Amino acid sequence: MPRKSWNSAKIRFFKLDYERVMRALKGYAENALLKGARAVILVGSLARGDYTAFSDADIIIIMEKAHKNPVKRLKDFIDPTLPIDVEPRVYTIHELLKMAREGRRIIREMLTYGKLLAGDKTIIKSLKEHLRQINGEREV
Repeated sequence: MPRKSWNSAKIRFFKLDYERVMRALKGYAENALLKGARAVILVGSLARGDYTAFSDADIIIIMEKAHKNPVKRLKDFIDPTLPIDVEPRVYTIHELLKMAREGRRIIREMLTYGKLLAGDKTIIKSLKEHLRQINGEREV
């Protein structure tokens, strides 16, 4: 007579629906433009392609002007209705140029792997040119 197993553990596989997430993030980015953003760029694991089912969306929002308090900048860009957690970072163009001069990793990440979700494409090109000038015309 076969013996019953008391083990009821099941293996569950989690998968991120990348296409659905990207559609939602593009909508989020378009909405950010309506709130005054110049560009919205996806960075992090979703941009690099090494995401997991539990990844969040790291978003760079570029503004002409922004509140001096970094926390107050975020209030307009929090959206709990998205199918993924969004971690927005809001910077002005001036701040990004300063960060480029300082050699900040987030700038290199943005220029290497970043995906423009919406907005002005020339901002990324300008940052690359600025960084190239800083680095003595070496390729960024």
